[in-house]
Amino acid sequence: MATSLDSSSMEDVTLCSICFEKFKSPRFLPCTHSFCHGCLSSYIVNVCKSTEPRLGFNCPLCREYTPCPGAFDKSDEWAELFPVNEVLETIIKKPDGELCDACLRENESENAIGFCLSCTEYLCKMCTKYHKRQLLSRDHTICQLNEMKSENIFPESGNIHGCPEHKKETIKFFCNEHQQSCCSVCIGTKHRKCESVDTVEDAAKNIKENGQLDVLLGDVKNLEKKLTKAKSEQEKNVAEIENSVDEIIEKTEREFKELVDHLEILKNKHLDEVAGALKKGRRKLSDCANVLTDGKQCTNYCCRNIERVKETENDAEMVTTYYRVKERLLQLKRFKFTKINITISEMTSQVLKEVRNMESFGDIEYIESDRHITYDVHDIALSLVSEFNIAGGNPNVWTGNFLSNGNFVVADHSSSGCCFIYNKDWKSTEVIDGLSYPFQAIQAGEELLVTCHLAKSIEVFSASDLHKLRSININETVYGITKHNGACYVACGSKIIKIDMSGKNLREYKVEGNNNVNISGTNDGHLVYSNWFLNTVTAITDQGDTIWQYKHLKMKQPRGLDVDSVGNIFVAAEQSNNIHVLSGAGTLLRIIEDIPQPVFIKLMQDRSMCCVCSNRKIMKVYKL
Repeated sequence: MATSLDSSSMEDVTLCSICFEKFKSPRFLPCTHSFCHGCLSSYIVNVCKSTEPRLGFNCPLCREYTPCPGAFDKSDEWAELFPVNEVLETIIKKPDGELCDACLRENESENAIGFCLSCTEYLCKMCTKYHKRQLLSRDHTICQLNEMKSENIFPESGNIHGCPEHKKETIKFFCNEHQQSCCSVCIGTKHRKCESVDTVEDAAKNIKENGQLDVLLGDVKNLEKKLTKAKSEQEKNVAEIENSVDEIIEKTEREFKELVDHLEILKNKHLDEVAGALKKGRRKLSDCANVLTDGKQCTNYCCRNIERVKETENDAEMVTTYYRVKERLLQLKRFKFTKINITISEMTSQVLKEVRNMESFGDIEYIESDRHITYDVHDIALSLVSEFNIAGGNPNVWTGNFLSNGNFVVADHSSSGCCFIYNKDWKSTEVIDGLSYPFQAIQAGEELLVTCHLAKSIEVFSASDLHKLRSININETVYGITKHNGACYVACGSKIIKIDMSGKNLREYKVEGNNNVNISGTNDGHLVYSNWFLNTVTAITDQGDTIWQYKHLKMKQPRGLDVDSVGNIFVAAEQSNNIHVLSGAGTLLRIIEDIPQPVFIKLMQDRSMCCVCSNRKIMKVYKL
């Protein structure tokens, strides 16, 4: 379609707004503005030189953000990936004073008054009239020639759900093996050997029923939140190093007044070093903040696309957009976002007292550190840093949890059971004894809750000094416990019980089998529990509706569960000697093999470390 440009636009629609010459192989951006292929490529490369790598760029004309269409580190190839403006190419190739193309095919000559953006043809008054009456062309946009100089011309969307490889074919299928939308021609050629192919209607139904759009949206928003926070910290760091430099300068000036004239040169040298450190630090932080801004804009772009298709009734558009955003999110997660921390301080020279022998006014210490903001679970590698036997004569440990102060608590599930608390150096420092078959301990605010299997109760202790506060009688055999959505959920074998912090029963959920003992909450507000006898992991809503259930030939006796900060679910499979990592939607992301008899895995909040208990008595601490 055609849209009006602002007052600063070119008078001639065939002129590129960058080089001011006739378009050469014009490419148009998502914002619909067109530029020569060479001009656009040069612009992108120059923009990306300022901050490497970039995740996108702003339109040279309207400044709207455009995510990169290709690999992050190949900005010189991006321009080639934007579509050709065939309408402009057609207008440029044909001379002024065009005749009607439809009439010319009938060997007639009539002056054109309009141009069809869909057919890329000039039309006379009569052909324009009948073009609008035809059923197949009545929706085409026709621009009047006397108005085209003041308009931004770009191809009509046409078949926006067309196959990427066969432009005139409509998307009708989705290949699950290749994660691609395709047409009937593709199915008969590239995907004829694929076993898992759905119609776009079925694919869209699966996306809707599984809530995948909401999961994806939540994942994008979670990344956007992290990027926003990281950018804010970078901006704060700029102010911090400026304050540090201000203090150094003030101290320098104060001390300089006490020195003799021949220190003038050293003073200037020192201040130059300070200024250089500040300049370098600000440049580094600014570059890093620009990358984070790119990421934030890219996630925002994804969010807008998802929000747009959530309301659409067009399944093909939903499927195409969903998997396009999903692929872009995967790119973003693989991209190594970093957050730099810079401090500038001064190491005062000890030779200041020996004025005549001074060679410098002070040493400027420039410290720069960074850490990844996002991580890809596929890249996780476990590096063993510590291994020890859990305290007690013959412990029988099934669960463990990190506490808010960084300590770690495990429960010895035996008749004379107790809870052992380890400090950050993995030394056993405190014990809660006198418990009857304790199964799991979790922290809830300022309280420590311990489920006691045989006593059918939850024993509540102060998290600060471990003195007992009260008992909550459940009257059911209790196992795992998690605090979620402002309530506590207790796994009781054949059911899950929801209680408030006073012990009041709020709801009961019937579950399959009698061996559901581990439970956790997911980032999207659901509950997930494992059944070690049925070899299943199941997710349910707070109303008890099953969202998904996961089974795998390589998952035997699933035990402890943990959910990381981005929503991935870690399942310790005791008898298959591995850990399964699932997405929030219950799909397998990877299997971490060669973990002997794991009964639980727990990750630190910042994902820098995790704990795995093997054989119910050996604690292994890994660095991620």
